[in-house]
Amino acid sequence: MISQSRLGRSIALIPLVTLKLTYLLAFCGEAWAEWEIPNNLAEKVATMNESQRDFLESGTALEFLPERQLVHELTTRENESLLQFINEVMALAAQMGYDPQRDMGAMPLNLTTKSYRELVPTPAPLRESKREPGPFSVHRYVFPESGVSTFAGANVAIWPEDLIAGKVDVAIIGVPHDMSSGRRGAKRAPDEMRALNTMATPDIFSLVDPMKVLSVVDYGNFATDSLSTELSIDHVSAMVAETVETGAVPMMVGGDTSMLYPGVKGIAQVKGSGTFGLLHFSAHPDVERFVVQTISDDQALFRLLQENIVKGSDTIQVGMRGPAVNETTLQWLRDQKVRYHTMAEIQLQGFEKVLQRVRSEVERGPDAFFVSVDVSVIEPTEMVAAGRVAPNGLRVQQVAQAIRHVCAAKQIVGFEITDMAPVLDFSRLSIVNANTLVNACLVGMAIRKAGLKPDYVHPLVADHGQR
Repeated sequence: MISQSRLGRSIALIPLVTLKLTYLLAFCGEAWAEWEIPNNLAEKVATMNESQRDFLESGTALEFLPERQLVHELTTRENESLLQFINEVMALAAQMGYDPQRDMGAMPLNLTTKSYRELVPTPAPLRESKREPGPFSVHRYVFPESGVSTFAGANVAIWPEDLIAGKVDVAIIGVPHDMSSGRRGAKRAPDEMRALNTMATPDIFSLVDPMKVLSVVDYGNFATDSLSTELSIDHVSAMVAETVETGAVPMMVGGDTSMLYPGVKGIAQVKGSGTFGLLHFSAHPDVERFVVQTISDDQALFRLLQENIVKGSDTIQVGMRGPAVNETTLQWLRDQKVRYHTMAEIQLQGFEKVLQRVRSEVERGPDAFFVSVDVSVIEPTEMVAAGRVAPNGLRVQQVAQAIRHVCAAKQIVGFEITDMAPVLDFSRLSIVNANTLVNACLVGMAIRKAGLKPDYVHPLVADHGQR
């Protein structure tokens, strides 16, 4: 059965394919305007055979090289070299032209492909860069506030060998997919979060600077199919797995929450399914089981659980509310042994008490965790740009506090922040707050690497010490 998005993509391609084919046929059937041979070159052209002269005089040669270059070649080449050159251009023209005995008159659409071929990474044999592998700066000035924007002002890495050579701890990656079931525009988040560099702030509690403790790079964006979530999954999973194999932790900036599935799946391909837990901050359970789509932001967690990529008993959800949180869904989550914490629980018991419960559940869980943040978990007054906005959420400070602790207490195998559409918030406050949540995990990972306790507070920030 062909999915709606795949069929829609195929149908959308028909006008483009038809246009290209029409142009090709017209191109091949057109008689080019004749070219008047300059008088000073007539004698040279006369020495050629009939097909060579016709190739030049008909003007066909001008489709493959500019007139100025053609005149230059005719003027400067000796006879033998000139004839060889003309024969090579004619051979090129023969290959480029349309031959009904050789070429198809129509291009069939592939309605069964499970992957896409656009923007594939450059194969290793074609990489001719002369630089030594490793992260490199793209900043013009000593301080990265000006120049090319990067996540956290970090150096750039392009290939896995750059990550390996740089002994990179964290690779921050844009995944600008935009097929959300809510408001669109999340594909702009990676570039906007790069441009407003508030991601590299030192921690006010521990005074740890994550950019000095960790080796962090901007690993660019992973390409996605703009018309199909299904066709994007395998590529994103493969790129995430490739990143993990270098030893770097992928920190993904979405894009919509459908990319949670291939992100976690890619890590599981290297680390193993069921070997790490999932801490998911979101207003939405993302376990829709009764719709026609095979994957969207509404099904991301459902597929991870159904395919046993993560265990229900190792999954913790925080901040759920809204119409998708109903009796049937909560009972299903219970049956999967998922530990969920709704906003009702948080309001009834208080955030600090629920946070302690979440911390305890994380401590009892696996040694490693993937942390996922759908910005819908945040109260809309602090996250206007949430794609699937939901009222009565958590404060940025509360979520950042929880993320910081978990990223310091456990080995982090991956992180993802999703579903922010910057165009919805002209104040840019949503971007600042989204960067704050990424920073919270960077700080936690830096605290862990520095050998400090998760809740370490530097004595100079707790009290001024004056009497």
